[in-house]
Amino acid sequence: MKLFNLILLFFFSVVFQMVSQEVYITPTKEFEPNQKVYLFGNDVKLREEPNTSSKVISLLKISTEVFVIEKTNKIKLYNGIDWPWYKIKTSNGEEGFLLGGLISKDIKKIKNSIYLISLRKINDDYFVLTRVINGNEDYIENSTRIATTTFSISVSDNKGVESIKNMIYIDYLAEACGVDGGGYYLFNTGSSLIKAIELSSVADGGLYWLKEDAVFPSDFGGKKDKIILKREHGEMIDEVTEHKKIIIETKQFVWQGKELIIDTNKK
Repeated sequence: MKLFNLILLFFFSVVFQMVSQEVYITPTKEFEPNQKVYLFGNDVKLREEPNTSSKVISLLKISTEVFVIEKTNKIKLYNGIDWPWYKIKTSNGEEGFLLGGLISKDIKKIKNSIYLISLRKINDDYFVLTRVINGNEDYIENSTRIATTTFSISVSDNKGVESIKNMIYIDYLAEACGVDGGGYYLFNTGSSLIKAIELSSVADGGLYWLKEDAVFPSDFGGKKDKIILKREHGEMIDEVTEHKKIIIETKQFVWQGKELIIDTNKK
């Protein structure tokens, strides 16, 4: 009985890890046949052939669900990136072609908000294009330069920041030791999508690290109407004894509708 329980526990542990695994986004990430995807672009022209001069079959709205049939070998430069054309099928059975740059790299939903992601390249810099649709309203968007080209996204409610609807976190994957990771939060106010907080995270083989985090009002250790930014500096003094030196700094901020400002209320 104990052995069965152990096997069952191991099985569910593996399944949970598979389900909770991060979906990382990169400029070269491609869509697979039979994959369900959603449109990032609005009034996207579904075409008979994989080129911009072919006949338009229909116009597809932002966040429309479509299914990938296959990736073609046709490429088009769009927003500074070479995107492949895909053959897709809509939910009503229409088949045609559209450009990969008009398909959201990932999608997250929270309550009545739908978040969509794409990319733009200007010279050597990459930017994350984030759009959110709140209910039946028109979409709002944000464009932010990213530190690394591999990242994941997650959404949450307003975490106690009462003047916003919800938020999205763009989480960088540091691509090597000593390379800056971290990420940033976008606050969805309903009428705009504002870059509110940028966090840094860097480590060098366990010998040195710097990690920043944000503690929101509804988080454990949070304070009403306050956002606490926490920075941890760490240094390994002696690997044999695991003697470490850690310094933790915190600053308290308030959200003023458009930006964070340092909390000057000493009470």
